[in-house]
Formats: sequence, C-alpha cells, structure tokens
Amino acid sequence: MEKYLPMVSIIMATYNRAHTIERAVKSVLNQTYKNFELIIIDDGSVDDTLNILKKYEDPRIRIYRHDVNKGVTAAKNSGLKQIRGEWFTTFDSDDEMMPHAIETMMDIPLKFDNTITSVTCNCVEAGSGNFTGIGLTKDGYIDANKNISFCEGDYWGLTKTELLHGELFNENLIGYESTLWYKINARSKSYYIHKALNTIYVEGTDRVTVKKFNLDKKVRHYESLVGEDFFLSVTGKYNPKAFNRICRNGILLMNVAKNHDAAKKYYQTCNKIAGRNLMIELVYRFRFLSAVYRKYVNLRNA
Repeated sequence: MEKYLPMVSIIMATYNRAHTIERAVKSVLNQTYKNFELIIIDDGSVDDTLNILKKYEDPRIRIYRHDVNKGVTAAKNSGLKQIRGEWFTTFDSDDEMMPHAIETMMDIPLKFDNTITSVTCNCVEAGSGNFTGIGLTKDGYIDANKNISFCEGDYWGLTKTELLHGELFNENLIGYESTLWYKINARSKSYYIHKALNTIYVEGTDRVTVKKFNLDKKVRHYESLVGEDFFLSVTGKYNPKAFNRICRNGILLMNVAKNHDAAKKYYQTCNKIAGRNLMIELVYRFRFLSAVYRKYVNLRNA
C-alpha cells in the first residue's frame, strides 16, 4: 500500500512576468514530491502572462485572475483563500525551486519529527551563488520569532495550513507580511534545513520599481500598522531598532495627517514595550517637526 503524502498548496502571485513565469511553473511541475496544487493568481497582467499560463493542462494547476492590478498582497490573499492542501507556501513567479525542494522539506515532518508544523530552508542568489538568508548556520529546531534578532535576508519554507487560523495578510500595509507570519511563527514548531532549495533571480526591471513618494499611502500604512499589536510586540522584543523606527515614523506621519489619536497610540506603545525613548519623546512632543516634514514632502513631489 502506497504511503499517504499530504497535499502541499503552492501559491504563486504574478504580474507581467511573461519572461519568467514558465521557468517558475516548470520548476514546480518538476518536483519529486508529486502531491501538490499550484494556485496561480494573475494580478491583472497586461503582457502575455495569462496566455502563457493557459497552455498548461496539468490538473494540479488552478489559475485565477484579477481584472485589475490589486497588488501582490491582495493576490497572495486570493491564493490563501483557495488552499486545499494540509501544507502551503508562497512562491515568487520569477524564482526556481530545486527539483527536490518540497520533498526535502516534507521529509522533516514525515520522517524526522511528526510534531513539526513549519519547515524553513535557505535560498541562493542566481548571479552570485550566495545564500540569501544570513544568520542560521546549521540544521535544527528554531524559534522563528526569536531569530529575527539576528537573521537577515530571504528564507523560504512550508507551513501547516491549520496555523493560518483563517487569517490573511493586511492589504492596507505596504509590504510587512510579517504581521501575519509572526502570528503563525508563534503557533508553530519550526525546523530549519541549512540548504538552498530555491534559486532567487534578480534580473529584469520588474524587480525594482522607482516610485514617487506617496504621502497618502504612507499615512494609510501607518494608520493600519498601529493596530498590529502582536507584530509590534514581537518587533519591540527582538528587533528594538526597527521597532523604534516604526514608532518614530508612525508618530511623525500621524501628526502630519492630524490623526493625533494614532500618534498617541504609537507613543504609548513605544513606552509600554520598549520604555521611554528620548527621540520618540521629541517627535511626539514637538509637532512642528511634522509641519517641517510635510513641507519637505510637498517640495520633493513638486
């Protein structure tokens, strides 16, 4: 009797990646671990991405399309809503899985420790051949939230779907997927494999987009971020430098927007989690700094 293998849901959000999408999809189809589904969200591409995807007839691939571009966070959320597998991962549409990637990670809960609910591996940059994740140096159990104090760069992995608790990424934020991942990490029993199982490519102009600073978007971002209490608590505990920067910027931008209640909450959160900080105190007490900042932004965008 063939041993049961849990299904792994792979979420691939894509936008105008006609030149890379085939490489990414092919790397998934070439996996030695066969029980997976590939959920592709085309986020309103206007190039040939969708036509390329339509040629795949593998029943494990499901394609969904946004009529308009909503952003990568919204696309990933659309994918999360479609998960059928017991495990899941998100995978960039310009990267390339090693053929044994899923099997190597799934061997941890299937053959090593069936209590593991999250498996992390490293990645390699295509051009340099260097690991993209810095900080972890050997296989072993990890405290994923605690490790943010000394880990940098890009890691990748699989997570048991039940850890989601039905939650999604916060679409009001610019990036900051960690607001969800920190919650998942706190629920998980995690293991790290010190191998590069994913190749990250950085070619092309779609990797880096230069955009004019958008004050309104920044304001909405920080208005929403102040409500992410668990994320702020974990960041304050394990990455105080980043936490202080968030609070300082939050206070400044909330005062620019004249949302003084939100500015006060950032100030109180900083005092509660990290204690009194003279720079935060200065930014909070002297609102003229916000007026100077507003004038600077207006001149920059003129």
